[in-house]
Amino acid sequence: MSAYDAVVIGTGTAGQTAAYALKANGLTVAVVEKSATPGGTCALAGCQAKKWFYEAAELAAKACHLDGKGVLSAPQISWRDLLREKNRFTNAVPGGTVSGLEKAGIDVITGAGCFLDAHTLNVDGRKISADFFIIASGARPMALPIAGFEHAMTSDQFLELPSLPRRFVFIGGGFITFEFAHFVARLGTGESGGTTILEAASRPLGPFDAEMVSLLLDEEARRD
Repeated sequence: MSAYDAVVIGTGTAGQTAAYALKANGLTVAVVEKSATPGGTCALAGCQAKKWFYEAAELAAKACHLDGKGVLSAPQISWRDLLREKNRFTNAVPGGTVSGLEKAGIDVITGAGCFLDAHTLNVDGRKISADFFIIASGARPMALPIAGFEHAMTSDQFLELPSLPRRFVFIGGGFITFEFAHFVARLGTGESGGTTILEAASRPLGPFDAEMVSLLLDEEARRD
């Protein structure tokens, strides 16, 4: 049986942050990861990965705002090329994640874990003991109780689309939906059949300032 002061389950941003901090304070640390692509959602299919599309969408938006004010033509943007560059970045994340942890003296254990008791984890038949366990295994998209939901794609799948379809319907009016909707508007071919956002609550972007959301919605309505 392998023994550690602390074991972290998950190699995403939270898991890595905890593992590095614990190691820096002199503890023996291991990280358990069942995915074949360590690194977590933020780096692989979230905040870092989507920045390739965000930066291009912002460039297109700024060019449109300056149309007739010194900018003579809008930039030509290739979704396919952005996807290629995004994948070039994300493909290096798993190896870099493992390498960084190991260089810091943190053991990386591959496999799915289940607790045998408060201080013992079974990882594919290997028993690991620790004084403390930190669960940073992330989350999964919520399954909606509506007919046909199995035909919807997740945000992960959106960021892997080889091209943008002409029409989009986003279920849920949260922050990520509005980001992706603007990606479609700014990075599409110009032949879009429209984008619709469905929100069950009284207004979208519920956690955000209501006045700012109203200004955003008024601007969106003006552009329709």
